[in-house]
Amino acid sequence: MHADLSARWTSLRFSTALHGGFKDCVISVPMRFEDAWQALRRENLRGWHFYHLEITQDQRTVWEGRIMKVGIGWSGSQTTLQLTALGYWSSLRDQYYDAADSSNTDWTSGSGHTSDDIIKEMLADEGPDISTTVTGITATSRDLAGIVLTDRDYPQNIILSKIAPLADSDGKQYFFAVWENRTPYWTAKAVSNPVEWFVWLRNTSSGQLIQDAQHLRNNILPVKGGTEGTEANDTSSQALYPKRELKVTVPTGVSSNAENDMRDAILTERADPVQTQSFTVSGTLYSTRATQNVAGALVEMPKWWVRAGETVRIQDLVPASDATPALDSLRTFWIRSTTYTAESDTLVIQPDSPQETLGSIIARLGQVERDR
Repeated sequence: MHADLSARWTSLRFSTALHGGFKDCVISVPMRFEDAWQALRRENLRGWHFYHLEITQDQRTVWEGRIMKVGIGWSGSQTTLQLTALGYWSSLRDQYYDAADSSNTDWTSGSGHTSDDIIKEMLADEGPDISTTVTGITATSRDLAGIVLTDRDYPQNIILSKIAPLADSDGKQYFFAVWENRTPYWTAKAVSNPVEWFVWLRNTSSGQLIQDAQHLRNNILPVKGGTEGTEANDTSSQALYPKRELKVTVPTGVSSNAENDMRDAILTERADPVQTQSFTVSGTLYSTRATQNVAGALVEMPKWWVRAGETVRIQDLVPASDATPALDSLRTFWIRSTTYTAESDTLVIQPDSPQETLGSIIARLGQVERDR
């Protein structure tokens, strides 16, 4: 089935996030009732549920995912088809993975079991909607041999709660995403890449700069299988702020090295107050991406190009004396999520902030199914 809705919608909003990649999309299209009716399941005919939905602009994929919710709304004589789609990250809650299943790897024995190996196996076994092109899954170095993955669970949950929190041997945090062509990516958080997006305060319609100390923790104690590991302190943070402790649960079976990687990554992330407030871009957004222009020149670009995992700088908050501003989570951000609303041409950017709990991440990623 193919339907072109490009010139017919009256409301369109889509978002990106990490973890996840393409997050959710909501679209409303005025349509005759008898035409909209074809999108609903009826009698022995399927509806549009799980159909592929793709938004493109100038031959560039802006967003893609699966239709999960179909509805018809009406007001007077006006009928509207209402669609909600989720990115293909949501498909990793379709099927369970269990390392004990036939032909799967016993990660508790042997050695050289890295996070990318585990993710590739889960995708191959239980991710049929994800592309088999896995060149975007970065090879990592920390050996996770010993990790117990025999509690049957969704690959999405395993990535969120067991794989991603462990970090790598160099302390880098990794994030999973599914982007265009359903291609999976497992990449480290950018901490030194050139800034990709630039905005001035006059280009924002609303926003706040709020540094929240509620997430600040400068003493981290890892706990694995009920056994406490070796705590770590950030003495620089404790010299400025009260000592604030946090226990973190480490996946069962991993080595002490992997346990300490996780502890140290969380300590680095939490040791200082960070910017936690989103801001809305309503005016011009600039980038150096346009290769046909002079290298380094700022060129106006469409807002819908901005994605989670990229970096943005509010130019007029950077001191004139600072030639190379760093990712300070105050003026220069790593982007955790974006939401673009087409009818108002506005972009909401959520800057980097401390990792959330599994439950809140799943809720924020726009899961529409509910366990009953």
